[in-house]
Amino acid sequence: MELETNIIEKVQEACMIGRSGNIIENNYKIISILMNGKKLDLDINFNEEILESIFSNLDEEWEETFTDNSYYIDNDKLIIVRGKTGVIVDKEALKKKIIELVHEKIEGKEAKIIEIPVITKVPEEIDIEKIQKEVYKEPKNASYDKSKNILTVHSDGVDFGISIEEAKKIISEQKEEYEIPLKIVKPEITTEMLGEDAFPDVLASFSTRYDASNKNRGTNIELAANEINGLVLAPGEKFSFNGKVGNTTAAKGYKLAGAYSAGELVQNYGGGICQVSSTLYNVVLYANLEIVERYNHSSVVSYLDPGRDATISYGSKDFKFANSRNYAVKIIARATNGILEMEIRGIKEKQEYEIEIVSQKTETIPCNVKYEYDSTLAPGEEIVKTYGANGAKSICYKIVKKNGIEISKEILSKDSYNPMVKVIRTGTKK
Repeated sequence: MELETNIIEKVQEACMIGRSGNIIENNYKIISILMNGKKLDLDINFNEEILESIFSNLDEEWEETFTDNSYYIDNDKLIIVRGKTGVIVDKEALKKKIIELVHEKIEGKEAKIIEIPVITKVPEEIDIEKIQKEVYKEPKNASYDKSKNILTVHSDGVDFGISIEEAKKIISEQKEEYEIPLKIVKPEITTEMLGEDAFPDVLASFSTRYDASNKNRGTNIELAANEINGLVLAPGEKFSFNGKVGNTTAAKGYKLAGAYSAGELVQNYGGGICQVSSTLYNVVLYANLEIVERYNHSSVVSYLDPGRDATISYGSKDFKFANSRNYAVKIIARATNGILEMEIRGIKEKQEYEIEIVSQKTETIPCNVKYEYDSTLAPGEEIVKTYGANGAKSICYKIVKKNGIEISKEILSKDSYNPMVKVIRTGTKK
């Protein structure tokens, strides 16, 4: 958790007692402290990034986790997902408990177990009028001035296909998900009509490997990659992975595959798409674009080093970035034969830099073993159900170079990963 204290300062303060005044004042202070003692308050500061990473992972442990209202556009439909009441970590109360525990440890008291304080959080009512204003857009034509390297990307016109009153009637029912029809108006000239001339340069590329024999997981990766392939972002425009890919439902073709939950591997629709968001995170870093929102997984992933992943969870955790360059950029994403490849294309600027990403594991957290009694196995017989994996703490750096010379080095993130539980089935057959 990387706690910092002012203990050196307080030791120096203690050493100066009885040495700062004249002989009468000094002797008075020493005698007073011998009789009454003196308390020196110890300041304790947390590494906030590590703490937020731990809190984020803790929020996934509860059976009833809070999720906020959310929505996404799926072709010509607006899908509104109602949030769920649930619990979240009471961060300030937990910080206080940790500080109390540290003080007790310093005083030599026996360590005690901390009960995690939580708050029940209720999502607000769905504001359909606010959503309509956020969704509404006028159509805009694309254009490209080759002589000046100025690209204007197109945007579809979007509006509700029904009245506000009709939309309010739809969401008045108590359902988990609502569908609002949209009216999409295409501009006369789209960005795709401009061709590759508008995106002549490969600004960054990155790839990861996946097990192509795992058909369900491979299908999920391919579907999510196709969703973002060809996407164009204007300068200053933000990208949301959840907003673009949406909810990974069976109706959209997603399959059941492995996903992390509370330190164990479970089967979820869309399992595996975090590899798409994580691969995208890396290519975005190499293109030197601005990261807006990113979370690490609760456990270490197999396809990337700790600190280089970007998990997503629809309705709670998203991966977002902004096109912070002077020209529009285009995402190319391909998933075939076990290789997920991504490119960011666009126009090189006068000042381009070399980007290096360095990840360092700072600590290994051993995994725990969990036994499940199985009446179908003979006594003493054991079968490993899941092999588990160690957890870790990491720090990830972004190094910017010009002509091979380092210009800057910044910490991208300090992350904490829970160990995955090793589950063993043990026989109880009679």
